[in-house]
Amino acid sequence: MNVPNPILRTGFAALILAGLITEAVQGAEPRSSRRRDRNAAENAELPPATAPVTFAPMPEDHPLAATWNDPEFTRRLLGSYGFQSDREPRLSPEEQVLYREKIVPLLREDPLKAIPALTEAAQPGASALFDFTLGNVQFQSEDLTNAIVNFEKALAKHPDFLRAQKNLAFALVRAGRYSEAIRPLARTASLGGADGKVFGLLGFAHMNESRWVSAEAAYKQALLYEPENLDFKLGVVKAFIALSQYDAAAAMLDELLQQFPDRDNLWALQANVFIQKEQPDRAAVNLEMLRRLGRATPAQLLLLGDLYMAQEATSLALDAYVAGVAGGAGKNAGRALRAAEILVGRGALKDARALVEGVRSSAGAELESADGLRMLKLEARMAFAEGAGDKAIASLETLLEKNPLDGEALLLAGDHYLRVGDRDRALIRYENAAKIEGFEAEGLVKQAQVQVQAQHYVQAVDLLRKAQKARPRDTVQRYLERVEQLALRSKGSGS
Repeated sequence: MNVPNPILRTGFAALILAGLITEAVQGAEPRSSRRRDRNAAENAELPPATAPVTFAPMPEDHPLAATWNDPEFTRRLLGSYGFQSDREPRLSPEEQVLYREKIVPLLREDPLKAIPALTEAAQPGASALFDFTLGNVQFQSEDLTNAIVNFEKALAKHPDFLRAQKNLAFALVRAGRYSEAIRPLARTASLGGADGKVFGLLGFAHMNESRWVSAEAAYKQALLYEPENLDFKLGVVKAFIALSQYDAAAAMLDELLQQFPDRDNLWALQANVFIQKEQPDRAAVNLEMLRRLGRATPAQLLLLGDLYMAQEATSLALDAYVAGVAGGAGKNAGRALRAAEILVGRGALKDARALVEGVRSSAGAELESADGLRMLKLEARMAFAEGAGDKAIASLETLLEKNPLDGEALLLAGDHYLRVGDRDRALIRYENAAKIEGFEAEGLVKQAQVQVQAQHYVQAVDLLRKAQKARPRDTVQRYLERVEQLALRSKGSGS
């Protein structure tokens, strides 16, 4: 058994005095006295102000932490130890004596010590209040499995037991059993226990089950009770996004950003909405705002670079990419290298070189092996484009030593050797490339080009026909037809 939570020794005892004893003696007192006792219980739900107040708290990084750990929500959970006798199961005179003389002193001393007595009292024919109170003690001490069992037992005896229904729902949520929590949350509302937290948790549970329409409806109900609750508003936004209602999501985020301009998650969420709406310029504005706030993550900076690249703003893209790689070292190198490849393809060699150098200096030893090989290939392509063939082939051969199955590198190396007149080396690289899945057709065509240069037209025709069988292309077909003509002429001349 876990070590008791400090609250079980402080605030809990105050609730026992305020609520449980009151109910235990109700059966023999006049109605006016009962009313006074109920009022006293309602006014004494909170423990002393100096006492620690928690109830199976959520970890701070949990999406429900803000809702669950809210002091008002905790107060209500703590208040569930009292009794609402007008709507709930009663204690018989004998049960009142048991509660007052045996269980209450144990609860007052240490609630966990009351578990054996409550377990013994919670017999099949006994009041559901014993099962409920036992479940509450277990719930607060984070014994969620047994708490859920005892709340269910209480409801089996008294199906309209509102607080048992509500605490069962809350315990299921706390245990991460969201699909199971939906029914008791809805039942709580139908029994008259609706409030912002009930509907908010119902929205969260529906969201986790991908029930977007139901989640939206529940969060909107929650906002009727707590119109300024940011988590509930974000729940509506996320439901809008899941339902592809991007205009509504963007409009609501506009409203939230006016209230909370320093919330980086709102800027990022709206940027994603703008991307879905195919408005990269507006998405870039949001990410730039995050950058100026100093809160943009490396991934967001790389995304900003992608957005600028899509708008042909190469210099802005380069700046964002370099900043993104610097912030995340080698973990984000792949995204930046992909951008550099695009720049090389567009002939922007200077910008591509600056980006590659930024990756190398920022990532250093953290550069993952796959990205390191990708960088070698990219540097070779840039060197070829700049006319530095010797430098390029050195990078490619280094790459091929580490990964001899890189088809693209084999083709690039073959191209270099063919340009410098080393047909034998070129042919070897092309033959190796043709053995790699995805590069068969291109490797065969390249081999045919070597044979054409050597005027071996018959061999070239055979290779081109194999290439067409592997991957038919109109350009290769036209080339094959021309080579076939050369082969016929060659045979006709007897050479």
